[in-house]
Amino acid sequence: MKFAIFSDIHNNVDALTAALLALFNENEKIDKLLIAGDIVGYGPNPNECCAIARFLQKGKHSGKAEIKKIVQEMDITESDRKNLTDYISSLGGKAAIVAGNHDKEVIGEPSLVGEMNSSASKAAKWTISTLEKANFKFLGSLGYRKKIRECGIEMVHSSPVYPQGWEYPKNAGVLSYNALGAPITFGGHTHYPAAYLYKNKASDLTASVFIPVDQFDNRLMLIERESYERLETFDIILSPDSRYYINPGSIGQARDGIPKASYMVYDTESKRIALKKAEYNTEAVKDKMIKAKLPRDLANRIIKGV
Repeated sequence: MKFAIFSDIHNNVDALTAALLALFNENEKIDKLLIAGDIVGYGPNPNECCAIARFLQKGKHSGKAEIKKIVQEMDITESDRKNLTDYISSLGGKAAIVAGNHDKEVIGEPSLVGEMNSSASKAAKWTISTLEKANFKFLGSLGYRKKIRECGIEMVHSSPVYPQGWEYPKNAGVLSYNALGAPITFGGHTHYPAAYLYKNKASDLTASVFIPVDQFDNRLMLIERESYERLETFDIILSPDSRYYINPGSIGQARDGIPKASYMVYDTESKRIALKKAEYNTEAVKDKMIKAKLPRDLANRIIKGV
């Protein structure tokens, strides 16, 4: 079985469709798409992102016309429009999705443990003013965690210990073997691609981080051993004493210094996970955000990837 893992789309339909088109172009036969929260927030296209996510989850025939309309408005070739429309249609009903903190914020369920910063809060209020009724309902239907037991997978947005608390798993030391309830936990929230391996002994904790060496925080390196080498693919070793926490990075607002849509593909047969990046027109997204009068610092993050 082959999974594509997305997270933190953040109203960026250009990045979302770029990642889906990249999967098509790489001939990835995806059986299941996992979306680890934050479909909305920050960016300029909340309704388009929700419509695509909703169709991927529910696969209703009535949603195909909406998908076709969204794709027709994308600045891509006619051939890519057809391929993208067909590929999204083939994935209809194959997505499992959990809620992120921005998804909950816009439906009136803000975090009980901390407030959003000023720019994020302004973007959330703008999203609320723009979001269509069907998409409010869709976001309200999303739970905090999802388990795919037959594949040993759990998905959350942040930490599986208390997903409603929106803790940032910024390094391997935040979690532990006993904090993870499945052999593989996929999460997002930090916007940094990462993979942490935990053994059933504290002294055996290891970690790998998918960012360039020159961007490592020296203090972080004291915690995360075996993370000096940038890895874009790695093999999962499923054993009773091993558990993984894996973050695919962000589709719509990269923060690892690479301004592309970041996602992963997991093949359960080969037990291999690959980090993928899809290029899209970041300048166009920035222009849309400025036109919508969203905070300029959020628009600048799109083109800088930080």
